[in-house]
Amino acid sequence: MTNKIVCIHIGARAHYLLPKSLAAKNKLECLITDTWVSSKLVRNILSKIPVRIIKSFADRYSAEISSSLVRSFSWRFLFVELSLRLKFKNDWSRILERNIKFQQLALALFKKQVPDSAVLSISYTSLYILRVAKEQSRKTILFQIDPGYKEEEIVADIVEQYGSVYTTNWKRSSETYWKEWREECDLAEVIMVNSEWSKIGLMEQGVEQEKIKIIPLPFEIKQKHKDFKKSYPKSFTAERPLRCLFLGTLTLRKGIHIVLETARELLDYPVEFILVGPNELDPGLLSLKNVQYKGVAPRNETDAYYQSSDVFLFPTLSDGFGLTQLEAMAWGVPVIASKFCGDVVLDTVNGILLNDCSAKALSTALINLIENPDLLNYMSGNCLKRVEQFNLANFAEEMLLLS
Repeated sequence: MTNKIVCIHIGARAHYLLPKSLAAKNKLECLITDTWVSSKLVRNILSKIPVRIIKSFADRYSAEISSSLVRSFSWRFLFVELSLRLKFKNDWSRILERNIKFQQLALALFKKQVPDSAVLSISYTSLYILRVAKEQSRKTILFQIDPGYKEEEIVADIVEQYGSVYTTNWKRSSETYWKEWREECDLAEVIMVNSEWSKIGLMEQGVEQEKIKIIPLPFEIKQKHKDFKKSYPKSFTAERPLRCLFLGTLTLRKGIHIVLETARELLDYPVEFILVGPNELDPGLLSLKNVQYKGVAPRNETDAYYQSSDVFLFPTLSDGFGLTQLEAMAWGVPVIASKFCGDVVLDTVNGILLNDCSAKALSTALINLIENPDLLNYMSGNCLKRVEQFNLANFAEEMLLLS
């Protein structure tokens, strides 16, 4: 178990938790990624550019990973991303082409690494790497970010049911996409998932149970979380309504239709809904008097939304984990979540689990909180303790067992 791990990582998924955990245990051979911005000055400049795709590159860095361990494509991939957006109108065509470009560039760097290290790569961008790794007799680990094809089936059902009202440009991915994903699963000796929900989804697609390992994502509690004191009013009123936060992409998969239908049902109650994230719906659907759409917030601005909210809404129809659950709880914000994600919420302890992922169930839960603010106080007090159980040290130890 002395072998180090080469981590192949597109983007800054989960704030680089995978390579950070390996680096913390001195087990990171190297991180191969698309873009790495080690200069603080450049990151500051990028963060001020009012173009979302360029601004996002300001987050392509972690102080907990030595830049000497990072192999990146420099700025080449930024130009790849921009050119693909100009070339393709269809999202899936762009994603497929981006994944191919990433794998081609990553493979060239991967072949330069020592051949005795294991390889950890992220689903849907791993096929080229895993093929070569198998030829080199390396240990192959696939990080599966979601339940796979099952999730597409779920979204297709939702779109068929609600798409006439909540119009969306969602389309199924190609058969090639899923064929290559199944080959990734076959090539992987170990498949790491973050929830029982994802494990079940893979098993339903024929993936062997023995190769699937559940490792929940961690969260790093900082001093700012410990210092923050959450407080609630004795009662909610029109002047001080219950503040419900939805932070993430406004999509049917994430349950945004459930949130909006709930908002309509509770128009006469002291409650408001704050929506933060990219919007994939008709903007007119957000025009309710108790709904505020704040647009996209960069990562460094999300703290303020958590701090000012009373409860976090996560009525997802499918999520590999849902790290925002831990982000909210770190600020003492209880979470109302579905069961189709990571097991973070303990019902009526640090949040509420929805038995039925519907507007009726969410409305009932919110009315209960409006009428019982003390329950929010109680659950808020338990949030940080729950987050402590999802710590980076435990995550790193479990990661090492995979290699």
